[in-house]
Amino acid sequence: MMAGCQFIGADQDPLKHWPIQYCGAQTITGKMYCADHYHRIYQKGSAPSGRRKEKEIDAEIEALKRQQEVDEMEAYDG
Repeated sequence: MMAGCQFIGADQDPLKHWPIQYCGAQTITGKMYCADHYHRIYQKGSAPSGRRKEKEIDAEIEALKRQQEVDEMEAYDG
């Protein structure tokens, strides 16, 4: 599995340009994207439930960031 954010920018066409360049930033624990690209992929407010979905995504990102901090502290202590 690839390490780092797997976001491919809009200016890259995998069929025309090789090798593909991924973002590569640190991902949110358990996700394949960094926090910035996670929001871009899961367009805030684009779901029919709009605001509720936006709040759910924000809460999930915050929970994932907290878990990532705990994981990093445990790895550092371990």
